[in-house]
Amino acid sequence: MVSNLVVQRSIGETKTMDLKREKKTDSAGLSTQLLWGGTFIILLLLCSQTVYFYFNTQSRYQQQLGELRDTLIEEQHRRLASELQDASSMIDQMFAEATDLIRQQTRSQTHQALALMNSLYQRYHQQLSEADMKKMLIESLRDIRFFDGRGYYFIDDMDGTLLMSPEAPEQEGSSIIGLRDDNRHNILQGLIAAVSNPQKEGFSHYRWYAPEDKTIMRDKIAHVSIFEPYNWIVGNGDYFYRFENDLKPRIYSTIRNIHFGRTGYIALITRDGRLLASGATPEREGFNYLNDPDPVIRQGAQQAIATAEAGGGYLSYDWYQTEDANPSHRLSMVKPMENRGWVLIAGIYQDEVNELFLSQEHRLGEEIKQNRLHQLIALSIIGVLALLIAFAYSRWLKTRFKRYDDNITRQQNKLREIADSLKLSGLIVESAHEGVIVCDADNRIVQVNSAFTRITGYQSDEVLGKTPAILSSGLQDNDFYKDMWHTLNTEGSWRGEVWSKRKDGEVYPEWLSITENKYSNGEVQNYIATFSDITHLKNLENKLRYLAETDPLTGLANRRTLMDCLSRDLAVQSRYQSLGVAIFFIDLDHFKAINDCYGHDIGDSLLIEIANRLKTSLRESDLPCRVGGDEFILIIKFKVGEGANELVPLSQRLLNELVRPFSLTSINIDISCSIGVAVYEQGDDAYSLMKRADQALYRAKGEGRGCVCFDDESMGSTVYPSLAEAETP
Repeated sequence: MVSNLVVQRSIGETKTMDLKREKKTDSAGLSTQLLWGGTFIILLLLCSQTVYFYFNTQSRYQQQLGELRDTLIEEQHRRLASELQDASSMIDQMFAEATDLIRQQTRSQTHQALALMNSLYQRYHQQLSEADMKKMLIESLRDIRFFDGRGYYFIDDMDGTLLMSPEAPEQEGSSIIGLRDDNRHNILQGLIAAVSNPQKEGFSHYRWYAPEDKTIMRDKIAHVSIFEPYNWIVGNGDYFYRFENDLKPRIYSTIRNIHFGRTGYIALITRDGRLLASGATPEREGFNYLNDPDPVIRQGAQQAIATAEAGGGYLSYDWYQTEDANPSHRLSMVKPMENRGWVLIAGIYQDEVNELFLSQEHRLGEEIKQNRLHQLIALSIIGVLALLIAFAYSRWLKTRFKRYDDNITRQQNKLREIADSLKLSGLIVESAHEGVIVCDADNRIVQVNSAFTRITGYQSDEVLGKTPAILSSGLQDNDFYKDMWHTLNTEGSWRGEVWSKRKDGEVYPEWLSITENKYSNGEVQNYIATFSDITHLKNLENKLRYLAETDPLTGLANRRTLMDCLSRDLAVQSRYQSLGVAIFFIDLDHFKAINDCYGHDIGDSLLIEIANRLKTSLRESDLPCRVGGDEFILIIKFKVGEGANELVPLSQRLLNELVRPFSLTSINIDISCSIGVAVYEQGDDAYSLMKRADQALYRAKGEGRGCVCFDDESMGSTVYPSLAEAETP
């Protein structure tokens, strides 16, 4: 028996040892598997990363080459635009200087002529008859020539008679009132307009026949002045094209001297293809490229002319760098000079751009090689470190497995607690008095509560999957919602007052609060909106506003509203000078006697009736106000410049209306009133304007009451009721 026990014990111990060995074997095998598995994964990741870095670097290299080429082309575009703009500005400046020179020279010649005529007049006008004096003055200027012999003087009188014209003596003594140029410009009217100023001199632009070609009119500028003894128009002029012809050689020379880069220059051609100036081929100036036998030159010129006709721009075409070279690709910018009939072309050959590109490409390639070498070294170091970490991690991981099981159990318990908490939160949301809307990241409704249905009238299945725009009333514009979303996206929440629409179409105000619910990475998970109907608050607010802004007895605006509206109207008038503003200060005469005689109830009824008469007598743009007791103030607007025409009849009508007898509970009451009127003047504020109206009222009472007195004497001092109204029983 003992032998059997020993055997059984031995067998049990053997099984226990086997189980321990199996656990150790499993543990060792798991550690080995984790080690080799981690190593394999790390090597796989390193290889993938190496391949990724290689292709990413290659792709980035190609992208940078493209960006480099685009940058170089863009720089050339800017360079061409800058050079072309400088050349264009230079030409415009030279023409402007020429125009100024014409104006100075013509003004100087006119002043010399006037000096001569005034000298002759002072010396001989008492010795000669008027006819002889005029003839002497005319003949003294007839043969004078200037501007290399092409300039001369002319004389006209203000009635349109040509008194002297050396170029057309046969027309002297005839009328030139209807004389017009080919632009339908009346020449005489232009000359008269030029001297119609305090200086009695000026310039006139028109077109007239050039001496060398009597069939074509050209632009001309004339300076004229008044010879005061006889009120003659004396002047001279010259043609713009003559000064421009003198200026063109300077312009051509400047264009030839403009060079930029190695191959950049500027060319100036006409709209019909004739070369005027070029820094590259000055020997071909005067040649028409459109007639060149070489198709390369002819096609390039045609493209440049077509681009100029389209308003200008950039152009790529083939051209010759030298006469012996093959055509090269050329990048140019074309700019038409509309008022000259010229075309400016700034260009640079693509070879120069390619040289820059190749040098930059070589530099970029060297940088890419260095980056690849550095990446390879870094990845190798990372690989070694990762293997060491994986070895240590595999040993550490074994101690974590048991902890994971414990953590899973704890997390399951925590999830049950969270589920219970979520259930409780759902009950709270469902029982809330405010409406709740939950939307997804695309602003689609995913959940609402019962208060939402109670407020809006929509059931949940009617709105799920739709946007909250279904509730929009249309009273807020797009800018309102843009600002709301901007605040929501930047601050994470928004709250404010909006107008929404129920299912039955009723529009109501609500207080809305929106909050973003985000994931841990910052992306929006949900939008949560809570809202409540604030109709009762808006009604209360409107009621309080009405009580604060109106007189409780008459319903007219009170003093506070009066001052706000008057200050606003005066600010608008001061800034825009649109409508005039006047103040009517009305005071009932002997109103205290009515209260003493009939009682305050009758007095209040009388004030109400007066308020009604004011409302019916005024326009919608006017504002009647009661400022206390029996005092009323009116804000009256009128057209600027029509003060007397509008305010005097209006004051007469108001006075007539207010003095008519009042019939109150079978009691007929006759009453009069005094009115003081003040009209806004520059610098007035609300208080100063009301003070002047009060002073006018005081003056009306001093003149016997029952009348209107104006602060502005230009409107008449006093207005009385019409006889018919005054005698009405």
